[in-house]
Amino acid sequence: MKILVTGAQGFVGKNLVAELKKLGYTHIYEYDLNTDKALLDTCTRDCDFVFHLAGVNRPREESEFDTGNREFTAELLEYLQQHNNTCPIVYSSSIQAERDNPYGISKKAAEDVLIVHAQTAGAKVMIYRLLNLFGKWCRPNYNSVVATFCHNIARGLDIIINDPNAEMTLCYIDDVVNEFINALEGNETRDGQFCYVAQTHKARLGELADKLYDFKSCLESNLKPLLETEFDRALYSTYISYLPEKDT
Repeated sequence: MKILVTGAQGFVGKNLVAELKKLGYTHIYEYDLNTDKALLDTCTRDCDFVFHLAGVNRPREESEFDTGNREFTAELLEYLQQHNNTCPIVYSSSIQAERDNPYGISKKAAEDVLIVHAQTAGAKVMIYRLLNLFGKWCRPNYNSVVATFCHNIARGLDIIINDPNAEMTLCYIDDVVNEFINALEGNETRDGQFCYVAQTHKARLGELADKLYDFKSCLESNLKPLLETEFDRALYSTYISYLPEKDT
């Protein structure tokens, strides 16, 4: 099977590609921002499945939201249509698509383009509105509080908590990747028009910070932290991935 992954060097893309290779998928087209555009024509002609993970969420100019999300999605679909390729597509959207902000509007517009493609081309499209992802290789001090807390606490840097009781719903990258693999195999988790990752975790900001500081203290004392829940285990695995090299 030939698989195209757009946004292959991003947080989700890197984790997905690593798992696909681990599972024995050897023919993976890794497309990213710096990839020669000519490859997109080859990829969309040959691929049997598309993971469309590319997108823009922190642009320099507001107009780049539309360019990087809706326009690139439309361009990708145009290539597929030119090659009469109706392969299945997984799209990593965002919960922000439900909200009236420039990023959310651009993600919703990309979803709409994909829905039209599904209707006109007869292609299977699986849209996932992801939320608050965390895990290894997520960029700190960008748009993930877990990544920022892990990076800073592991290095003895301060973190900022405006409201320790603020609750977040979090989704672990390994659960996202597992769901995407299920989708590749035709076993996606669906609720009507949209697909979703079933496993999520709720945590308050203060609780999250306390757990990470406990991990730091245990590691410094050569003690094993108490990992009582799936969330604890996922968070600990994430934390140790942010340790400076001398501490790993």
